Amino acid sequence: MNFREFLLKKHLLIKGERELKEISAGQYVNRLKSMRKNKIYNEEKYIDSYLEQKIQNRYKDWKTYLKTVSHYLVYKDYIK
Repeated sequence: MNFREFLLKKHLLIKGERELKEISAGQYVNRLKSMRKNKIYNEEKYIDSYLEQKIQNRYKDWKTYLKTVSHYLVYKDYIK
């Protein structure tokens, strides 16, 4: 299962999660690609203050990017 598939199914896999539409899942995937491309997110295992600061400095709507990393970390934990 890839990240996009996880986002689309997470409401079935994790109790209390909301269902995401296809376009929203795509936006999360694109944000993650952008952060990797810009070397902001480098597969860190958790969100620390340094990562949060890098995201805040790079993106105006930084909270959505932080949420993207949070979703990705849940995905990585789920597929273990």
